[in-house]
Amino acid sequence: MKRIHPSFFMHLEKLLETASFKAQLPVNASARDQFTPGHPRELMSKEYQDLWAVILKVWETDCRELELVASLATVQRMRELVAKPTCEYGEVGTVARELDGRLNDEMKERYCWALSLKEAEYYEFWRKGWELIIERFPDTVSDIEEAQKCFALSRYPATVFHSVQVVETGLIELGTFIKVADPKSGWTAVANELKKIVSKKREDLTEFERQHFQFLEQVQGTVEALKNAWRNKVSHVQGKILLMTKEFSPEVAEEILFASRSFMRGLIAALPPKTQI
Repeated sequence: MKRIHPSFFMHLEKLLETASFKAQLPVNASARDQFTPGHPRELMSKEYQDLWAVILKVWETDCRELELVASLATVQRMRELVAKPTCEYGEVGTVARELDGRLNDEMKERYCWALSLKEAEYYEFWRKGWELIIERFPDTVSDIEEAQKCFALSRYPATVFHSVQVVETGLIELGTFIKVADPKSGWTAVANELKKIVSKKREDLTEFERQHFQFLEQVQGTVEALKNAWRNKVSHVQGKILLMTKEFSPEVAEEILFASRSFMRGLIAALPPKTQI
């Protein structure tokens, strides 16, 4: 998938139209018409040649990246033409008409989707708002990127999947902090351990649990809230995350994305530095 800049094609079409128009001017053999500006047989000025050389170089790169093979060949031929000291307006205009047709033919076979301004921001600036989380939990970076970009591309189940993966990364580290004994530490194991701790009587709490009880109680409430919100949507089977449904509206997916980020920020505020866990 390649990004397409509409301005590229708008600019290109305008210049091709101008070049084609000059090539279609009547060719009159009289001396007066031979020197009419833009006459097909008039030699291109050095300034105009230099301008076309710069523009064609950019077009060649874009055509190559977009795999517009036929158009690329024509652009390369135009570059050779404008590099000639004896290049005429008519020559460039003729090839410009050919390039215009080839571009239209090749782009008819392409599917081009436009993102809204909001979607483009999710896709382009996927780190925005997640910087501290990425710094504190570097293992989340790939899932954060996928969650943000999948939301931008309307892949809402994938957004939810990667959001849950981000939360689980934080929970695994929380499990290390509270010393979860389950060898398959993850969402279920940590959630069960938290519930077990907050259900204890005050006198049964360990010194560590008493010291961090308020934080653990808050986290346990958040984990339960997330679990209830995602009930019948996300399940954990043998340590793996499974989506129980593919029906996620944009609103639900975005809420889960925001809830995941909020949860991770809460962990950062309460957990000690990773080196101390």
